[in-house]
Amino acid sequence: MIGGSDLRRIVDTAERTVRTARLSIVIPCRNEREFIGNCLDSVLANDFPKEELEILIVDGMSDDGTREIVTEYTQRYPFIRLIDNPRRVTPYALNIGIAASRGEIVMRIDAHAMYSAEYVRRCVEALRLYDADNVGGMRRSIPRDDSLRGKVIVECMSHRFGVGGSRYRYVNLTEPEPVDAVPFFCCRKEKLLELGGFNERLTRAQDMDFNIRLHRAGGKMLLVPGATCFYYQRTDWTSFLKRAFSDGCWVVLGFAYASHLPVSPRHLVPLAFVSGVVAAALTAVFVPPARWLLLAILGSYLVADLAASIDVARKARDGRYAFMAPLVFAAFHSMYGLGSLWGCLKVAAMPAFWRKAAALLEAKI
Repeated sequence: MIGGSDLRRIVDTAERTVRTARLSIVIPCRNEREFIGNCLDSVLANDFPKEELEILIVDGMSDDGTREIVTEYTQRYPFIRLIDNPRRVTPYALNIGIAASRGEIVMRIDAHAMYSAEYVRRCVEALRLYDADNVGGMRRSIPRDDSLRGKVIVECMSHRFGVGGSRYRYVNLTEPEPVDAVPFFCCRKEKLLELGGFNERLTRAQDMDFNIRLHRAGGKMLLVPGATCFYYQRTDWTSFLKRAFSDGCWVVLGFAYASHLPVSPRHLVPLAFVSGVVAAALTAVFVPPARWLLLAILGSYLVADLAASIDVARKARDGRYAFMAPLVFAAFHSMYGLGSLWGCLKVAAMPAFWRKAAALLEAKI
């Protein structure tokens, strides 16, 4: 039972939050019962002033108990709100959260991650001190299970050979660094509205599209040292490979739903690799000398794969990683590339894409 003084304190805190919220944290989620509690606890443990904070959980109509857990938090903390996302996909959740936010700064975080005690404050400070338009911290992957497979997948997804130029996944900084992408986002609400929010047609890759639009508009993005989130990496083979295929597919599908290149060129490297292998293999059936090209492509990849895997084993100080990492790298790159190839086929079957391409070509002529 809540005493009168406690109730007054809760009401006063809620009123101050409405009046003075400086930061709105938006958390899109759907069916995150396993992770949402740890996520919220880590945010609440941050050293950012709670009287200047609001937390908006934008839920895609979860049916696994997530909403009940969040409701318990809203009853305990008046600056936490649960908002419905009937469309159930991330870009809608982000735009709903931005529209509902009261803070001058909006930060997006993910439900299946935990955050260091300085994460929120350091991001907000960097946004102000360095006159940045978008900032984010390091993202360190942690396995969802304690298996050797899970640990190897995490190490591979934290290695440059596995994730390319996504520096926030593997660098250690002592000073803020200009980058072309950060995990999640921390922006002034005014800038988010100026850019039109997130492309709701992009079920995936909406963050890459946003970063590119911000960059094209002259925006400044910074990676912030000392702000670290710990992301629960998918570590069972089925979900890991399905996600790789889906991400690869949406890298290409984005071309049909954006008026510009919605990804960085590096995201198309797996597509180039898989397309090269497929093209060389088909050509070799009719032109035998093309087998040498196929062997050159596969041989070059194998050398790079083995070198990266040895580096992974060295950093982990576990020789077993050198035997499993080559399979993880190859499976990830292959599924991502095959997903992109499938995305090409889907885009090619869209009349709207060809109409848009023809219009762009005509405009240039």
